[in-house]
Amino acid sequence: MPHVTIIGGGIAGLATAYYLQKKSRENGIPFSYSLIESAPRLGGKIVTDQVGDFIIEGGPDSFITQKPWATQLCRELGLADRLIPTNDERRNIYVLSKGKLVPFPGGYRLTVPTEFVPFALSPLISPLGKLRMGLDLVIPPRREQGDESLADFIRRRLGAEALDKIAGPVMAGIYVADPERLSLLSTFPMFAEMEQKYGSLIKAMRVSKKSTASHSANNGSGPRSPVPGQPLAMFTSLRGGMQELVEALTAQLQGDLQLGSRVIGLRRLSPGFEVTLDSSGTLQTDAVVMAAPAFIAAGLLEPLEPRLAALLRQIRYVSTATVSLGYRRTDLPTDLNGFGFMVPKSENRQILACTWSSTKFDHRAPANGALLRLFVGGDTKEHLVETLADEELFALAQAELRAIMGITAPPVAQRVFRWPKGNAQYDVGHLDRVAEMEQLAAAIPGLYLAGSAFRGIGLPDCIKSALTTVEGLMLQVKTFER
Repeated sequence: MPHVTIIGGGIAGLATAYYLQKKSRENGIPFSYSLIESAPRLGGKIVTDQVGDFIIEGGPDSFITQKPWATQLCRELGLADRLIPTNDERRNIYVLSKGKLVPFPGGYRLTVPTEFVPFALSPLISPLGKLRMGLDLVIPPRREQGDESLADFIRRRLGAEALDKIAGPVMAGIYVADPERLSLLSTFPMFAEMEQKYGSLIKAMRVSKKSTASHSANNGSGPRSPVPGQPLAMFTSLRGGMQELVEALTAQLQGDLQLGSRVIGLRRLSPGFEVTLDSSGTLQTDAVVMAAPAFIAAGLLEPLEPRLAALLRQIRYVSTATVSLGYRRTDLPTDLNGFGFMVPKSENRQILACTWSSTKFDHRAPANGALLRLFVGGDTKEHLVETLADEELFALAQAELRAIMGITAPPVAQRVFRWPKGNAQYDVGHLDRVAEMEQLAAAIPGLYLAGSAFRGIGLPDCIKSALTTVEGLMLQVKTFER
C-alpha cells in the first residue's frame, strides 16, 4: 500500500495523520504512514501545564470559531462537551496609554470604528487623531495594485495614531509581528477589498455590521455552537487546556509514530523518496508531507529543488516566550474585569501584552486565585527571549506588572515557555512567494507543504492545511503505485 512520511508532529502533522487515516477508511484506499518528530513530545507549540490548581498554556490558549476547521475536528474527536467559551460578559480589553490602562472603545471591528459615540468619547485617541481617522471617509482608494505593509495601509487610511494605539498592538498580539513588515494581503486581505469596493474602511465596516446583524436576525442564531444550548463565542478553548486536543488526536493515530527522531536527509527515487533519519537509518516512502518549520524544510529540500529551498528560507521566524504568573486574588490591587491589555510600541515597555487568563476562561485558576500570562519577544524584542534566563524573565514580568498594574505581591505559581524561532512572519510579498512555492512543490510528485508558514498561523488554518493536503493525497493515489 502507499506509504506517506509526515515530517513534523505539531498540529498540522498530527491533523494530517488523522485525516489520512479517516479519508483512507472512507474512500477504501489503504495508506500507511510514519510521523517523524524531533522533539520527545507531540503537539508543537500546543502544551498545557498544571502548577498547583493553575492550568497554564504555553502556546495558543484558544482558537477562533469563525474558521470552522478546529471546531469540526474537536467534534469528530468527541471533545464537543469539553469546549468552553470565553467569558464574553467580561470581554473588556485595555490598551496601555501614557502609563495607564485605558479601555479599548466599543464599536470597533478589526481596528476600525463603526460607532460614533464610543469612538468620540474614548480617551485612547487624541482629538486630532480622531479627526485623522475620520478622513478615511474621504481619502480616495490606493490606485496601485499589489501588496503593502499593514503599517503603510493603516497610516494611509486611519493615521499614525491609529496605527500606534490600535492596529499595532492588535497585530503584535496576533502575529507577534512588526506592522512595518507585515503583509496586508496575507493577513487582512479584506481591508484591501473594502478600500476598493467602498472607498472607506469605516463605511465598509458599518455595512458589514448591519449585514451581520440582519443575517443573525433572519436566521435566529447565526453560526451553530459545537455544544447544543451553549452560545457560540468568537474564541473557544478546552476545559483542561489545549493539550486535550493533542491527546485526543494522538489517541486516534494507528501509524508509525517516531518521537525524538530527526530527518537528516531526503532523496528522490523513481518513484517516491528515501528519507534518512538520525535514529533508525532510512525508509522508503511514496509521499512526503513537510509539516515542519520552513527553515527545516528548506534544508531538506535543497538537493531536490534549490529554488523552493531559497523561497522557504525567505520566511522569517522570530522568538517569543509566555510568562504565566499565578496570584492570590487578595494580593491584586484591582479586580481583573477584562481579558487583559495590549502595549503599544510607543510605551517603551518590555512586554507585548498580558492576558488575564482566569477571567478570559473558567477553570484556569483556583477560586481564590488569578492567572496572568505575559508575552515577551516578537519581531522587535526577541533579544529578550534569546538572552534572558528564566529567572530574569520572571523578574521582568513581575516588574512590568508592578509598573502597569501596581501588583507588588510575589506570585504563588509561575511558568515560562520559550519558543525560539517559533513564529513565522508574513512579510510583504508573502502570498506571491507562497504561490511560487506551491507551484514548485507540485512539480515534485508526492511532495506536500503544510503548516503555519504558508496561508494562516492559527490552529484552524493549520488544520485546514492538513485537510487540503490529505485531499490532494487521495486524488493522486494512483501516482504512488509502484
